[in-house]
Amino acid sequence: PFIFLGGTRFERQTQNVKAIFAEVKIPVTTTLEVTGAARFEDYGGSVGSTFNPKGTVRWNPTDWLVLRGSVGTTFRGPQANQVARNQITSLAGIQAAANNFKSVDIFGNPNDLGPETAFTYNVGAVVSTGGFTVSVDYWSFDFNDRITTTPAQAIATSVASGAVAANGTRFANCSSVFANLVTFQGGACNQGVTTGFDISRVRTDWVNGPGIKTSGIDVAVDYNVDVLGGKLNIGGQGSFVLDYTFEDFIFRGVLVQSGYQAKGFTNYFRDPLTISPFRGNAWINYNISGINARYQVRYVAGVTDDRCVGLTNCTATSFGPVNFGREVESFTQHDFHLQYDLPPIAGVRTQLQFSVENFTDADPPASRLEPSYDPFIGNALGRVFRFGARVQF
Repeated sequence: PFIFLGGTRFERQTQNVKAIFAEVKIPVTTTLEVTGAARFEDYGGSVGSTFNPKGTVRWNPTDWLVLRGSVGTTFRGPQANQVARNQITSLAGIQAAANNFKSVDIFGNPNDLGPETAFTYNVGAVVSTGGFTVSVDYWSFDFNDRITTTPAQAIATSVASGAVAANGTRFANCSSVFANLVTFQGGACNQGVTTGFDISRVRTDWVNGPGIKTSGIDVAVDYNVDVLGGKLNIGGQGSFVLDYTFEDFIFRGVLVQSGYQAKGFTNYFRDPLTISPFRGNAWINYNISGINARYQVRYVAGVTDDRCVGLTNCTATSFGPVNFGREVESFTQHDFHLQYDLPPIAGVRTQLQFSVENFTDADPPASRLEPSYDPFIGNALGRVFRFGARVQF
């Protein structure tokens, strides 16, 4: 009776963490500033303790140029429920079970779940002159011993890896090293009889998984100028993901999931979900005599459904082959905002507000998810009108 959504029970967990932090700022010269910081944390038990330093440099060689950078290490300890002897149940469409929804049980790991660490650094520059400001920053994160759960999809696929059965799924390999992590209907796995369609539940555990390397560039542009007695501001911000690489996932001495590049893919059945290679927004803002008008546009680059890579058709249905959502197209949203500050009356300040969001009534791009769109890229709301007032006494 609990195959779809498992029952839950009341649970209380506690965790004691001791930490000390220190920071020092050193003005080396009038144009060069160095900051050093360090943090020590002790989680006790199997998690242990860690020491993480960080250093930053800010150099202002001219009045219009700033060069900056930082380097350091970070630490993330597991949460209390992740190292407790407990279990929670989630739900997922399991590919090996013909994408039928099955229970995925997530177990705590009190024995050997350690901390997640990362080496990070960034370098950048800021140019400011004549009301014009541009900043460019390169950032890089290298994660090790990532706190994650064993991949339920990969485990189920590894167990149901035999020949294709009449029901379209594959026969189960009952001698698989992961067989005891999968519960089949009837409670037993019978070689040559049990198939992926018989999967009822998949067990996953909190573990220190494979590392991740990700990097990118952030750009911001801002321009301010006086026009016709008012203030005009034009600007934009954008973030480019250059790399988002996952290392091989080895569990019980077996390669359960090969490493992959997540950038530019939906990653619906794997971490970290949708990673668009570029996201940005731009705006034009004008303010005069208590009236503020703003036009802004948001853009998210499209991605590819990784489940379709290498396949002629993404999936087959009773209506024939389907390629719906193979490419999740880019999405652009245009908004307009207007505010008017009324003259104060008896100390009461009132602002009238009006907005038209997504005024082109753009539809979100198609995606092979239950809602038929990807919320990480598109907006399901069409043209939206907003009216409001803010009153301050």
